[in-house]
Amino acid sequence: MNSGSALGPLARVELPCRDPRRLRDFYGRILGLPLSAGDSSLRFSLGVVELVLRQRGDVLFPFGQSDAGILLAFPIADAELDRLYRRMLTLRVAVLDAPGPTGAPPRLLRLSDPEGNVVELFAAPAG
Repeated sequence: MNSGSALGPLARVELPCRDPRRLRDFYGRILGLPLSAGDSSLRFSLGVVELVLRQRGDVLFPFGQSDAGILLAFPIADAELDRLYRRMLTLRVAVLDAPGPTGAPPRLLRLSDPEGNVVELFAAPAG
């Protein structure tokens, strides 16, 4: 791709999964992402980007293909990191990296979703 590309901003990320309902519960109930439409939706609104949970086994993500995971990174207020860390421990979410001491960069929390994808919550820079 050249620097003169006319591509617009990212609009959608489709996350292939074996159990979309379980991931919907993780991203909706546990992480608190807002659903794009209705309770039965597998779509989350992330500002201008939509996160879509897609059942593995269709033409785009067939079974037998690599189950390589992805990393989704979300900025949050620094003050929320420790609260969310405690919440994740209470809910028995797999914590990969806990937030460090206050002021020690980088301040982040890394989790594993039920299918092994990594969710990174990082302290957004002030300002």
